[in-house]
Amino acid sequence: MNFSRYILILANIILLFTNCVTEFDPPSKGYENLLVVEAFLSDGEEPFEVKLSRSIPIDTSAFIPERGASISLSEETGEVHNLVESLSPGIYQFPGVINAQIGKSYQLHIQTNDGNQYESSSVTMRDTPEIDSVTYRYEEKPTADLKGVQIYVNTHDDQNKTWYYRWEWDETWDFYTPYRSDHVYENGQILLREENINHCWKSGSSTSIDVATSKNLTEDVISKYPLLYVSTNTDQLGITYSINVKQYALNEESYNYWTELQKVTESLGTLFDPQPATVLGNIYNVNDDAEVVLGFFDASTVTEQRIFIKRSDLPPIRTANYYSYCIDSTVNFNQIEEMITAGYMLAYETLSDFGPFMVYVMSYPVCIDCTFAGTNVKPDFWK
Repeated sequence: MNFSRYILILANIILLFTNCVTEFDPPSKGYENLLVVEAFLSDGEEPFEVKLSRSIPIDTSAFIPERGASISLSEETGEVHNLVESLSPGIYQFPGVINAQIGKSYQLHIQTNDGNQYESSSVTMRDTPEIDSVTYRYEEKPTADLKGVQIYVNTHDDQNKTWYYRWEWDETWDFYTPYRSDHVYENGQILLREENINHCWKSGSSTSIDVATSKNLTEDVISKYPLLYVSTNTDQLGITYSINVKQYALNEESYNYWTELQKVTESLGTLFDPQPATVLGNIYNVNDDAEVVLGFFDASTVTEQRIFIKRSDLPPIRTANYYSYCIDSTVNFNQIEEMITAGYMLAYETLSDFGPFMVYVMSYPVCIDCTFAGTNVKPDFWK
């Protein structure tokens, strides 16, 4: 789950607007130490995980983990699953697989290190319909001077039981550096390079809250929800681009929570706009109803679908060139060490145009080694 960004913004907004403001000076005055809970239960085989942290002052970006808490998940049958804190502070996991089942109810219980006790509302594991399709269309947006691909998601529920949906996505694309690297210079010798550092992959994930409802329609259908716009101003569409979309079924309460959080995090205006209200989740202090707790515990199955978009599938486009500054120099063997000292890297050797001897092409490391910007490990799903 990608709650951190949304929760951080929400916490900062709450802190900013719940104190008297005489001038725009948003340092840590009036800072409240709010508990932040990130928890989602699915039917997958990944460990059930709860992330606990504390809200931070608006002028900082540090992650403050909540250490030493006791966390458990209870089922309606009375069975209890105890979580343990992982090696990463603030991350609590169940050491096994929770066979969460559709229609069963679950409740989260937290006791922090200072003795405060928190609970979530009881939530029922919902069944998420399959994604019908993830589609795309090349679209130009003249008003924003943008060209690119608009990605849509389509889904429905034949039984008319879902009505509320949320989506997350992760994206991956590949790229090449301008210079291949066939050789490496080590200890005064030219050796063949054993790995490819010219072809790499980059990845990203959801940066927005995407929710929709079909409640006001006669059928439970979501058609062409505009999930993401991929612009040619980036290098994402340069060769092959892939997006994997995850779909979650919501109930009305969780839909309202995400909708309100969306308003706070994505529709911020000026200080003179209507002040955003505190977005209350379903987690509370057992002994203090007035304490604000940030976060929402939810449970549903997850469905997903991946698509690939090749540049050849699109109209002729020009994507961003992040290597326009790259230049190369051709040197003889005795100049290699001097060039390396000056910040260059060996790319490859080749025959000179002026005689039967070898010369060596060198450039900046970032123009040769793609791992400065991504990974050269090909994803398992890559076609």
